[in-house]
Amino acid sequence: MKFLIFGSTGQLGREVLKEVKKQRLPFVALSHEDIEITDHSAVRDTMKNLKPDIVLNCTAYNNVDRAELEPDVAFRVNSLAVRNLAECSREVGAILVHFSTDYVFDGTKGAPYTTNDQPNPINTYGKSKLEGELHIMDIMQRYFIIRVSWLFGTGRSNFPLKLLEMSQRETTIKVATDQINSPTYTVDAAKAIMELILKGKYGLYHLTNRGYCSRFEWATEILRESGWNGELLPARAEDFPSPARRPLFTVLDSSKFEKETGFSMPEWRDAVRRFIESIKRGNNAN
Repeated sequence: MKFLIFGSTGQLGREVLKEVKKQRLPFVALSHEDIEITDHSAVRDTMKNLKPDIVLNCTAYNNVDRAELEPDVAFRVNSLAVRNLAECSREVGAILVHFSTDYVFDGTKGAPYTTNDQPNPINTYGKSKLEGELHIMDIMQRYFIIRVSWLFGTGRSNFPLKLLEMSQRETTIKVATDQINSPTYTVDAAKAIMELILKGKYGLYHLTNRGYCSRFEWATEILRESGWNGELLPARAEDFPSPARRPLFTVLDSSKFEKETGFSMPEWRDAVRRFIESIKRGNNAN
């Protein structure tokens, strides 16, 4: 199988690339600097020339607040570019692996969301990601759509990295107790994704680390593992006004994934511990 990875230098893309290399599978890895995913002609030409068997789309517009200010850009990346990828994948006979988000849900269910639950996004980002999903389902038969939540790993920006940076400057930090979800460590997700691809069980999946927590509980674990000696204070989501509305409870039920692959994701606290250890070592070790 020949893999084509778009967004190979992002926090998820780089871990997926590591797993492909471990499997010693042929691949072409393209970063944002190599190709602009919204350049439909360039994407189509690239795929026709390379004729990949598996296309992984690790790109996304994921600035939730900015999406409210520039919805055209969010939809161009998360919807129109995805539609083009689906069409090109179908043309070359490739399987498309695409990543989506828990933000396709409104957070009012009060229990973990399964893949059978009806999406109802409440912000532009979620709407653009859902539209991308629907394009794939409409165009393709062989695809993987994988919804993740609270994604974190080595990269430029995510909640744990922002929190750790803040802890270097502040002795008191406030974090919301009413935002509840399941963290997803990119190292674990990449391994699980390869299991799913190699099993060939196409369809829509939810994938997170086991268990769930409030953002406050997540922050507590991150800062404890990092050795921070400051004070963490509980707050409410409404204490942090933002342009985008955010659902409060969007825990994803990953049982379908576990049933189809037999792969059980590590618990979220274990993922946090390994993530902080890798930062302390100053490398990307798992």
